[in-house]
Amino acid sequence: MRAGTASMPSPLPAGGEHPFAELPATGGPLRLRRAWPRGPGHLLLEYVEPGGVPVPGQWFADPTRLAKVAAETALTAGRGEVIAVEDRGVLLQRGGADRRLAALPGMVDDETATLVVHRPERRAVVRRRRPTGTTYVKVWRPGRAPALAPSLPVPTPAVVAADTGAGVVEHAELPGRSLHELLGDPAVPDADVSRAFAAAGAAVAALHGAPVPPSTPAHEAGAEAGVVARWLGHALDHGALPAGSRARAGAHLERVRAMLADPAPAHPGVLLHRDLHDKQVLVTPAGDAGMLDLDTLARGEAALDVANLLAHLELRALQGRCPRSRAERAAAAFVDAYRPGPAVTARLAAFAAASRLRLACVYAFRPAWAGVVPALLEGPQAVLAV
Repeated sequence: MRAGTASMPSPLPAGGEHPFAELPATGGPLRLRRAWPRGPGHLLLEYVEPGGVPVPGQWFADPTRLAKVAAETALTAGRGEVIAVEDRGVLLQRGGADRRLAALPGMVDDETATLVVHRPERRAVVRRRRPTGTTYVKVWRPGRAPALAPSLPVPTPAVVAADTGAGVVEHAELPGRSLHELLGDPAVPDADVSRAFAAAGAAVAALHGAPVPPSTPAHEAGAEAGVVARWLGHALDHGALPAGSRARAGAHLERVRAMLADPAPAHPGVLLHRDLHDKQVLVTPAGDAGMLDLDTLARGEAALDVANLLAHLELRALQGRCPRSRAERAAAAFVDAYRPGPAVTARLAAFAAASRLRLACVYAFRPAWAGVVPALLEGPQAVLAV
């Protein structure tokens, strides 16, 4: 832990139940589902009620900062609810209460609206169900909305309305079921799951073959190594990794850096999704695969996307989402349909190692899945043939 930080930032029950892994509340205790680190003394939190309703929040090491943010958030809460649990350093923000996401509090007052995701002061997603159809509204800070995605050779959610200055973009619902849903549904035969992953492989190949707009930011191997290093730094700052895994994680980071530093193929780079995983790809019964969340489009090595999706398949098998054999067949179908060339194949192991280490750190901040962290740090889980 860095000098000057508080002594209890970890949200995990590592070595004993943490003081804010559970909070008392009317109707039953709130359990911490996940956290997003913002610095050594600050976490974004997502609790869940006994019925599964998410309750967003924040944790602050500094009680003065907690009091300031609580007061400012209450002023802009609308019908939302702001509760400061001072003895835990936790601020709960129900009903879209947020001092930074200016459009959110009023938006969730709409009876057609359901708050799906809320990372306080960063980003939110609201689902609207209307007679004309379902849409999803993404909300950022004013002026912080990313540029709208260019036209792509794969289905993506159509933009219904956008006010990027206000930080609001509304998309139509994309048809289909996610790879994540299909993978974990025992009623779906293995052959159908494999066909869905094959459709995804073809769609990713089409994305990577699309022209890269000149304004697309670069995300090369060194940048990816930096992302992994930041996540490991957060996990160490917050004591989130099991004590026995910390030295191993540090050694893994050095290995990842060395692997990614090897000369990359002489190629200008492809159009990357950059956050490609099984929840981002939807497949229709007709076999059309579309993609969600194009906010992180970048130019870089194709192996990054391919390895990240395959590493998530390893993770799903570790989580018990599906049998390992099912994940292996899905991975093979995806790769066969994507048809990676030698340059991509040569870099898969490096980017897969980076994805595993980053996922280990991300899931270290999700108490229910702390058990998968050591396995991710051990290396390949017999799903990837790299």
